[in-house]
Amino acid sequence: HPRVRRQRQMCIRDRFKVVISEGTTVDKGIVIEDESGNQFVWIPVGKITKADGTKETIELNRYTFDSSGTPTARNDAVINTYYQELASSSYGNTVAKDIEGFKTSAVVNKGYYIGRYEARTVTKRTAEGNALTPVTSKKTDYVYNWVTQLQAATLAKGMYNKSTFTSDLMNSYAWDTAIVFIQKCGENANYANQNSLNNTLAEKGTDNDKQCNIYDIASNTVEWTTVTSSSPNLPCVNRGGNYSYSGNISSSRSSGPVNRSHVSLGFRATLYIK
Repeated sequence: HPRVRRQRQMCIRDRFKVVISEGTTVDKGIVIEDESGNQFVWIPVGKITKADGTKETIELNRYTFDSSGTPTARNDAVINTYYQELASSSYGNTVAKDIEGFKTSAVVNKGYYIGRYEARTVTKRTAEGNALTPVTSKKTDYVYNWVTQLQAATLAKGMYNKSTFTSDLMNSYAWDTAIVFIQKCGENANYANQNSLNNTLAEKGTDNDKQCNIYDIASNTVEWTTVTSSSPNLPCVNRGGNYSYSGNISSSRSSGPVNRSHVSLGFRATLYIK
């Protein structure tokens, strides 16, 4: 498939490899891996052909989802009164490295990558104020919780900054479009309304919330993003399901203060071509 070939060329050039054993068609979730074993999954944008020959179109956008999972594109509108993807913020929270650059890249390059897993670390985190350790995206490592949005952004942004690609904390376009991809290509057509499949913290993530090779969008920890809430005291926005609160679903948005960290708060990196 020509798109798989293009992705493989990009991976080889930048010292990633395609994990062939996990599948080579976009609907299954193409997995790439760096020299250290960190894994990311390709989120396609535009027209795709699935393994069974059927075709789908996935539009990069910010979405809301109704109770049946049907998405409504919101573009740059304020969602649910509070939530926007801004290029800058005066509230003390972190925004994306370059949100317009990300959007352009995802459309031009027909997709982007997200961490296959919630951000991980080799050192188990046990409390607020634990020293920051290097971030990974490996199944075998511990979930990176007890982290503020500012810390999560610094860690995600610092994973890669090469001449051809860069990393960042997940933004709302990346998050919502990933849900659309999962609903069109995964096993749950209403994944937008899926809540956590575990009710205690899985320190190394779950094995039962896996869609298109992506783990735990709906389960385990909620995840900090680059979204800004217009509530000045609660500007930092997290997304997804939460093991400690069944009311959170994969498309949920919640906000908190800049100094907020918790056992149930994690994050995930996105990776895109410059």
